[in-house]
Amino acid sequence: MPPISRRSLLKHATLTGMTLPLFSLARLGRAAASDKLRLAGIGVGGMGGADLASLSSHPGVEVVALVDVDAGNLAAAGELHKGARRFTDFRTLFDQFGGSFDAVHVSTPDHTHAPAAMTALNHGKHVYCQKPLTHDVHEARQLRAVAAASPTLVTQMGTQIHSNTQYRTAVKLVQSGIIGKVREAHSWSSKTWGYDGPQPESGPVPTTLDWNLWLGTAAERPFCPGQYHPGNWRRWYDFGGGTMGDMAIHILDPVFSALALGPARSLISKSSAPPADSFGMQNQTRFTFPAGKYTTDGFVLTWYDGGKMPDTSAWPLDGADGKRMGLPDQGSIFLGEKGAILLPHVAMPTLLPLKDFAETKIEAAPDGNHYHLFVDACLGGAPTTCGFNYAGPLTETVLLGTLANRFPGDELRWQPAAMTIPNHDKANALLRARYRKGFEVDNLS
Repeated sequence: MPPISRRSLLKHATLTGMTLPLFSLARLGRAAASDKLRLAGIGVGGMGGADLASLSSHPGVEVVALVDVDAGNLAAAGELHKGARRFTDFRTLFDQFGGSFDAVHVSTPDHTHAPAAMTALNHGKHVYCQKPLTHDVHEARQLRAVAAASPTLVTQMGTQIHSNTQYRTAVKLVQSGIIGKVREAHSWSSKTWGYDGPQPESGPVPTTLDWNLWLGTAAERPFCPGQYHPGNWRRWYDFGGGTMGDMAIHILDPVFSALALGPARSLISKSSAPPADSFGMQNQTRFTFPAGKYTTDGFVLTWYDGGKMPDTSAWPLDGADGKRMGLPDQGSIFLGEKGAILLPHVAMPTLLPLKDFAETKIEAAPDGNHYHLFVDACLGGAPTTCGFNYAGPLTETVLLGTLANRFPGDELRWQPAAMTIPNHDKANALLRARYRKGFEVDNLS
């Protein structure tokens, strides 16, 4: 889909009754009070702590606020950033401290990505948000639209490898035409972010955790030790995206970049039936796309996870020694009209068949620091390449895949302009979550 202009967004808001806060539009592009980017971290434990460390390593960043629902995470981050104000609820951050920072990074469980990121956009803040950008398709569409209507705000999704030399080189190689137009691509991960055990048992909430705020927009449920916080939330529909949400957003990134893919026309899952509340342990999802600049008509992309792997018998995988090459645990292959490109996650691409490209030198693309590129853009440098204009559509496609895996064997016919799956009522109903009362967010709820 083409980018959504500010004018078209405002027209859409008028027709649908969607509210775009006027204070946000009036404050877009506010300059920092100093030569520093004043950063607030939302979610500062685990990956959030790593994100905070990477962003704050830029000499132009000053960490001024920290937010986490776990007092332990907050205390640990506070020891590293002693001058930063501390908050448990990100909404309080904006209400009480909103005039004192310029940008946020959002590194929470997936179901809180969009609520926190949209609140930041609504308040005129630059946003770095961990992958996948959102938890449902509606959220991805709305974040993209509001970011497009706020052109002075910088956005970036946290797919760090997007800026690394390995993925950049693969994109450059595919688009050079060396293997011709691509007729199919396959991507896979050996991870198994699902759950197929007994119903989890509830238990006491840790004294350091505000469980109500951790749940946020999600429906109320009891705390279950070892299942949700701090690490296993990815397994559950209400909070994460399973293996596909976790890894396809990374591994399909160079596929989408290299092939300039738009929306899929249809998708179908050949996965096993998943548990009621969790993701299946093994999935296989097939996406069909229209022809594009770098793809043939009827181009097909297939995703595999949890140990399911593609049939490689027709692939040009003969090694220099004449033996068949094995596949990496995670990666992609582009099968083109004149050859193939194998791209491990994360390593440099290989041109195949090896004998045909033995004399071909692959020129590496420059490496980039994904975090620092975001900061540079906020401070007036070059635009980011993984902003919400790109991350939104990529996330939509990945989330449609996780949706298809809930209905194995059923073809889902995607209508992107209307944001509907008209041939499947059950799948269509899951494109948008209903937020819990008290946790509504302007432009999402």
